[in-house]
Amino acid sequence: MRLIISIILIFSTLNSFSQVLDKPSEGKVLVYITRSNDLGGAMNFRVYDKDLFLGALPSRAYFKYECEPGEHLFWAASENRDFVEANLEANKTYVIDLRAKLGMFIAAVGVEPYSPDNKRHVKRVNKVLKKHISANIVDSRKTEEKVENIAKAMEAYERVKSRQANKIKKLLPNMNFKNTDSDE
Repeated sequence: MRLIISIILIFSTLNSFSQVLDKPSEGKVLVYITRSNDLGGAMNFRVYDKDLFLGALPSRAYFKYECEPGEHLFWAASENRDFVEANLEANKTYVIDLRAKLGMFIAAVGVEPYSPDNKRHVKRVNKVLKKHISANIVDSRKTEEKVENIAKAMEAYERVKSRQANKIKKLLPNMNFKNTDSDE
């Protein structure tokens, strides 16, 4: 009986350890873009950093995007467009989740900045890192093909910002995720 309890305790403890997030290169920022829900599984959401096309993220996947610190406008497109204004600090790691939502004809996308202070967010990040695939999709060369879509999105962003600024989510410098290995 003690052996069974010991085995159960060992396996339950192994599952509770957090996954380690990668660190950015010195002076850079690392942003994890994740899809933690399964709704709209057949849809790939197109992801951008303002006017730079990053790639199309499939369901049950994530990718890492290394960028310069400072102001960024992350957005995703599907049937709709959703935006996050980000202020990112060097040598930090951040997480943005793309959430599929019911749309009129196809899945709509919601872009949600994650906070390490939100237990649900931390749990989702750990699940994504354990069970989802890491997709190497960042390919800025395809930006030229998306010029028209980017221009329309920037117009939509300006409209939303001027009329309903509270609908644009914020990713603040203090919303960085610390690595579980050696960050303080």
